[in-house]
This record gives sequence, C-alpha cells and structure tokens, in this order.
Amino acid sequence: MPAGPKQKTAVITGAAGGIGRALAHALAAQGYGLALADIDAVALDAVRAALAHHGQPVVTVPTDVADAEQIAGLCDESFARLGRVDLLINNAGVLATGRCWELAPEAFRRVLDINLWSVIHALRCFVPRMAAQGTGHIVNVASMAGLAVGPWLAPYTISKQGVVALSEGLAMELQAAGLPLGVSVVCPGPVATGIAAGLSGAAQQEVDEMNGALRSGIAAGMTPEAVAGHILDGVAAGRFWILPHPQAAHAAQARAQGIAAGNAPAFAL
Repeated sequence: MPAGPKQKTAVITGAAGGIGRALAHALAAQGYGLALADIDAVALDAVRAALAHHGQPVVTVPTDVADAEQIAGLCDESFARLGRVDLLINNAGVLATGRCWELAPEAFRRVLDINLWSVIHALRCFVPRMAAQGTGHIVNVASMAGLAVGPWLAPYTISKQGVVALSEGLAMELQAAGLPLGVSVVCPGPVATGIAAGLSGAAQQEVDEMNGALRSGIAAGMTPEAVAGHILDGVAAGRFWILPHPQAAHAAQARAQGIAAGNAPAFAL
C-alpha cells in the first residue's frame, strides 16, 4: 500500500530493534508511512507485523548498510513504494572494544562501515532526491561517544565522532546550497538496547571489566522509547543537536574546555 498524497513518510535503518524499532512504532502511531531497513530480515518482519494495527504502509527492505549498493537499493525501494521520503533516520550501529593497537583491522572496518560509511552512502543516495522533492529532514544517530573520548572504544568513538562532524558539515553545506532540508544529530548516553550483547571476554582485564560495565550501564540506560520521543520532539522543533542525556552536553563542554586549555588526554578510573 503506497503512502497517501499528503501522508508523511520515513526511512529508518537499524529498524529491527532498539531505538530504530521504537522510532518505527512512534512514527507509525503518528501516521507515517515507513520503509524499515535492517540486516535481520526475520526481526524486521516481526516489527512490520507489530505495526499492522496502525494501518499505515510499512515497507521492509532487508539491508546490509555496510554495502553501498544495498543502501542505493533501499533508497530506490523507499521512493518507489512510498512515493517520497520526508524523514531519513540513519540509526544502524554496532560496537567493538579493545586496545586500539591490538584490534584487528577487520574490527575497525566493520564498525566504520556500519556506523559511518552507511551514513555517507545514505546521504549520497537520499539527499539529491529529498532536495528535488523540496522538503525533508535527516537524522543521524551518533552517541555521547561522538562528543567525548574514552579508552578501549576506538572504533566506535572514531565512527561516532565522524557522524557528528559529517552532520555538522552536511548542515552547513545544505544551507550554503540553499537546499530545503533539515539536519539533526543525536548523541545519547546509555540506552537499553542489545548493542553490547556481543561483547565477549577480553584478554586484558581492564577491557573485560569495561565490557561488563558497558553491559550493565546499557541495560540500566534510558529506554529506546524515551530516546525515540526525544528524537521526534527535537525534529519537530527543528533542533540540530538532540542530546537525550544531560551528561552528553557536560562531557562535550568539559572536552572543549580541556582542548582550549591545552590539556592532554588523561586516563582516570
């Protein structure tokens, strides 16, 4: 079922769980037509089934967001099935931990491909078509790690700081080009998702202890539904920075002050 002529539509990556799934439920309740992407086709179908009672068009597109061709296919399918894309939410993300000089290149590559390159690929595909329709908003989900740096999280931190910088540059370039698209970047703290579920025991005690702390902190974090609410409120208000957790702003401020003061990074328990 295609979207109606006046119905708003959204594309969400990483839509089979966590924040993406919560956004799908919230947007369907608001009457949006949806194109949902995730590498997990079975979980994606379960989300679609759970949304059926809203009566909105929901297109599921199993997608490996690390693959530029599959992102292009998601874009083509979204416009073909929904007719337009009012809201693009680049949400897919994964996590890897360890000493940065010991992690395999493949670990860096996987995290960067999914967390950062997927956003680059999506912008290349979606921005021209959203600009041509004359309206739209892009949301890039980064992390508090996009604003602050901690140990043993190098692939994730690099990817999320890249998403923040990319979003800032995108916003300025759209303004300079006079293109009618809004941009938001989301930098949440701990959110109760499964992102840390795959972290295994590490050879180094400090990394293993951090993995345990990550799992505990994430499990006790803000609910995906609450984060989705912050995101949609921020989009409705036209905000660029969406910071669901106050500590993200505090961390960004502390880092900026340390840089301005010339302070070197320091490890603290």
